[in-house]
Amino acid sequence: MLAEFTARAEAVGARIGRVEDGAAAAVWIAGIADELGTDGLLASDELLAAAPGMAAGLAAVGIEAATPAGTDEARDAPLGASLGRMAIAETGSVLLAESTLGDRAIGLLSLAQIIVAPLDALVPSLDAAAPMLREAARRPVGMATLVTGPSRTADIERVLTVGVQGPGRVFVLFVDRLD
Repeated sequence: MLAEFTARAEAVGARIGRVEDGAAAAVWIAGIADELGTDGLLASDELLAAAPGMAAGLAAVGIEAATPAGTDEARDAPLGASLGRMAIAETGSVLLAESTLGDRAIGLLSLAQIIVAPLDALVPSLDAAAPMLREAARRPVGMATLVTGPSRTADIERVLTVGVQGPGRVFVLFVDRLD
């Protein structure tokens, strides 16, 4: 399934990675931050809570991880990171299902986004994703988004433009053990 996900996601401009654990995820994220020329990371509370080893590893590699208090802090942030709740192989999509507006803003307003997903959250099809989508919709704050690569639109004079209505660069990092 990972090979199928990778092929689909890369076809629409996403970059895919896979690491063993949270410490290795921090090193991978530091590489992306270096590539983008930033030493800061706007990370969702949900991601930092789900991956305490990654959070500690980020500090060890010199990446300052901050959480947004609201949408203004996320607007045009150079690099954001969110927790992927599920990844769908047949579409190359990742499900973001945040419980706060600040966490949601990262995936909508940062210039580049890293989605960190546990490898065991990879499912073969949209049909297999239906129970998780149903669960997300029933939560008190039911925000959910399927992300399939960088934001793109052809509204402006029918010319394809990337990054106008969301992150212009998307990275998906699968972690074998999210700790």
